[in-house]
Amino acid sequence: MKSSITALVLLFLLTCCNNKQDKTTTPVQPKITEPVRIIAIGRVEPEVKITEIGSEVNGVIRKLYTHAGDTVKKGQLLVEFAHDYEDAKLQQTTSKIAAQQAEIQNIQAQINSANIKAENLRVQNDRIQKTFAEGAETAQNADNAKANYLQAVKDIERLQAALRSAQSKLNEIGADTKVTAVDIERRKVKAPADGVILTMDLTEGGAGTTEKPLFEFAPNSPLTVLCEVDEMWVNKLKLGQKAIIRTQGMDDNLAEGEVIFLGSYLKKKSLFSDDSGNMEDRRVREVRVRLTGKPDLLINSRVEVVIDLQPVK
Repeated sequence: MKSSITALVLLFLLTCCNNKQDKTTTPVQPKITEPVRIIAIGRVEPEVKITEIGSEVNGVIRKLYTHAGDTVKKGQLLVEFAHDYEDAKLQQTTSKIAAQQAEIQNIQAQINSANIKAENLRVQNDRIQKTFAEGAETAQNADNAKANYLQAVKDIERLQAALRSAQSKLNEIGADTKVTAVDIERRKVKAPADGVILTMDLTEGGAGTTEKPLFEFAPNSPLTVLCEVDEMWVNKLKLGQKAIIRTQGMDDNLAEGEVIFLGSYLKKKSLFSDDSGNMEDRRVREVRVRLTGKPDLLINSRVEVVIDLQPVK
């Protein structure tokens, strides 16, 4: 009887050990859930790159026609540098042009009179030469008539040469005037396109130089958000995926858009790299989302981008 009980106890212990061993050798694998959306921090930018507007000249700022935050049109005057010297030079050349034009008119009037005189002398010479050939005129009169006519022709040639010289001088003055006018225009800075003046640090009467930009300018274009997605999720991204833009840390909806650009390589994180706790060793993929409509978002503002990973239809 004792041996039977002992056998049963041993069998029970062996069974328990086997069950325990089975549990430790077959661990349960955790189930990995694929994300349905990716959240990244981004910066609002115009689709056309922000540019700097500079000056072609150095000088004193005569007049400011715009300020930071102003919306401007292509060709609109933004700032004008002083051009007193060029104005004086332009006034001088304008006076020279008027004087030269008067000189040309005077020479032209002399040519007109000389042509009439030469024509009269030609008719007179022809008549005298004819009568001389008939024996009804002296040789002296015939020679004088011919000499007078030839002198009239030479006078016309001289006046025509003077006219060409005067016209050439007028062209030179005109060229100088154009150069001066161009110099004045170079002292006027105009908007290169429709857009918004983002920043400026200028005052009337202050100095402007070619070495320092005058304005930071955002051309009119659709707004976008540039963000960086961690390398863990980059293969989930596709062009055309929808996105929602919201305030960082909030569950609002500032704008909507779609992915229009995916970086072709992984790079070090660069956006908001001043954040504390930033994982500098992580690689990211640059993503740009074009926003639909005209959302009221400030350029360079920081926002949260929620990208929907559902298949693009």
